[in-house]
Amino acid sequence: MGVKNFKVTIITPAHNEENTIEKCIESVKNLTKPESVELEHVIVADRCTDRTVELSKKQGVTVLEKNFHDQNVWPITETVDYGIKNTSSEIIGKVDADIILEKDWLIKLLPHLDEKTISISSSIKTRTGKMGMDFLMWLRDINYRIIPLSREPRGGARILNRELLNKIGGLDYDKPTFDTALDMRIRKLGYKSKLVVNAGATEIRQLTIKGIVKHQLSSGEARKKLGISFGRTLMHSIFRIKPFVILGYLRTYFKR
Repeated sequence: MGVKNFKVTIITPAHNEENTIEKCIESVKNLTKPESVELEHVIVADRCTDRTVELSKKQGVTVLEKNFHDQNVWPITETVDYGIKNTSSEIIGKVDADIILEKDWLIKLLPHLDEKTISISSSIKTRTGKMGMDFLMWLRDINYRIIPLSREPRGGARILNRELLNKIGGLDYDKPTFDTALDMRIRKLGYKSKLVVNAGATEIRQLTIKGIVKHQLSSGEARKKLGISFGRTLMHSIFRIKPFVILGYLRTYFKR
């Protein structure tokens, strides 16, 4: 973007995120940014029934309350797109409500913008506050760094070029995952989706073994619906040590 003044709007989709939303907002407030950048943070509250809206407003950020859902559209895609359509900045950030950004997150991503790059994401580590589970997450973080197949863009914290996103038709409403579907279409149309490994963020989750299994099964189902091959999904399942991803994939295959 050079030295031109421009605006970055970070959109955070939130559905009952009262436990993490304030930490997310604080991390955005604390971001280091170039003088040429105007930064705003917009929370899109998707049918929240807890204190997400109240806590967000107390933090002084813009809150868009979304009280509808089209059953034919994936909720996360619908929520992010609602934020995109109700803002006008040149650069869009998408940061999940359970994400805490490192202070230099933005200044590490912005230099990677160019005329062919639509999306730039950062690395993300997951922490739960439980020693045993955090050790497993630490091992997963190491796996992401050393296994080439793991170096893929992450969905939880990224920036998007609005003009180029509009050029490819925006988000896919009929796809099961906002991030993977978008990255696949970006590459198919000859554009770029980048991962900046040295830009960091932390995802705060209350994980359980049951929750991890459920998430992996859902991920496998989504990969099948997105048309990702069996071979690539098998490699993903093996090298990322996610055995239930391939089971979710096969379960969807045999449901046909």
